[in-house]
Amino acid sequence: MLLSVVRRLATATVTLLLVTLLVFGLIHLAPGEPLGQGPEAEGLRQIGERARAELRAQYHLDEPLPRQYMLWLSDLLRGDLGRSFHDRRPVRQRIAERLGVTLALNACSLAILLLVAVPLGTFAALRPGSVWDRFAAGGTYLLYAVPVFWAGLLLQILFSVQLDWLPLAGLRSHDHEFLSGLARLADRAVHLILPIVCLSYGGVAYVSRFVRATLMENAAGESWRAARARGLSLLGVLYRHGFRQAGVPLLTLAGFLLPSMVGGSVIVETVFAIPGVGRLFVDAAFQRDVPVLMGLTLLSGAATLAGILLADLAYLAVDPRIRRA
Repeated sequence: MLLSVVRRLATATVTLLLVTLLVFGLIHLAPGEPLGQGPEAEGLRQIGERARAELRAQYHLDEPLPRQYMLWLSDLLRGDLGRSFHDRRPVRQRIAERLGVTLALNACSLAILLLVAVPLGTFAALRPGSVWDRFAAGGTYLLYAVPVFWAGLLLQILFSVQLDWLPLAGLRSHDHEFLSGLARLADRAVHLILPIVCLSYGGVAYVSRFVRATLMENAAGESWRAARARGLSLLGVLYRHGFRQAGVPLLTLAGFLLPSMVGGSVIVETVFAIPGVGRLFVDAAFQRDVPVLMGLTLLSGAATLAGILLADLAYLAVDPRIRRA
């Protein structure tokens, strides 16, 4: 068990380094100069060549690319992600300011996703081929095919512009500071409804069909038939055997859910003007802010690998056959 954990940690570390190296190379392959992008470019052209060279030296942009990457890596080992090209603030501080918003948004979306998808897939598995099963399959496939940005715009047009039921964008209203404590909480919750729907609807489609397929596969096994022969009801068999057997593959799927939703929040936060990590990534890409892009890539890659690692460890803990192997 311990050897397996060490081996997975070593593999994850090497993978994360390769991801950062690839992203670093792709950023610098783009045309133009990092310090010449964004709204500060005009100011840089006016400070003179000498000051510009000093600024390039400060950010090690006059060094060869392999040395730039090694310098970034050495700073990373000391816990320093560098300073932003855009506002000269520490990258760690800029990410920390927005990380809480993205985590809260994704945690709520993941909870809604599981609360809707698992019962939906279970009901479809209990009545395979029924009208409900066909309706759920058609609806979920249709949802899975709708692009997130298009769905966000449609929801804004319908619920914000035409019906005026929900806020159009942002995290709070203009009079948020003058509201009471409970009213502030309700104001933030109302602003999160449309972004949460956009983040979770695609996952509901995928996870519900996954739950249905897993339960249907397990229903053909000997344990289900033996339990039914002992007189257990269908719901009893589902509770005692179905969810236990389906839990192992669901753990693997859960390891990918949250990191993939964090990636999807890039689009959602941009459409709904939410000041989270996803919006910061888009802004940094347009500004060619290399330190911020590298910090966000490191964070995203670490979250993805951590999810996979936790899913593998949970898999080992749940299934004794894998531990013996």
